[in-house]
Amino acid sequence: MGPRNSGKMKLANYLEGTTAAPLKKVASIVYHKRTIIVPDSYLESPWMHKHVIALQQSASCGFFLQPVTARYRSYPPNFAKAFRIPLYGIVTFEKTYTQEALQQAREQLLACGLEKIDWTLDLDKEDLSQIEQYF
Repeated sequence: MGPRNSGKMKLANYLEGTTAAPLKKVASIVYHKRTIIVPDSYLESPWMHKHVIALQQSASCGFFLQPVTARYRSYPPNFAKAFRIPLYGIVTFEKTYTQEALQQAREQLLACGLEKIDWTLDLDKEDLSQIEQYF
């Protein structure tokens, strides 16, 4: 899960191995063979958080994505503490970023209750293969 432009679909397409026909972005939670896609609108709406938390019953782990370009908090404080599955924090970027933006993205993920940031991924270079061993 992650806010708008965090790379959710790019990551899901990679993990699903869908190169010929990419997954479509929709407005509701979608279950695929290896992934569950949570739309960014579910993070933006406090009354939908309980539905996101309930997804852990069907998941083996969770990825919290945060783009360096985000200007506002997407995750509520300590949101990750409601989960009982392994969670991984991923800061995503495309092209370049400033150290200030990177630090802000990391702080936003840590404020949501994650203990650490596991990866900083360049979505342009498609270096997503390093997370597949955890999934």
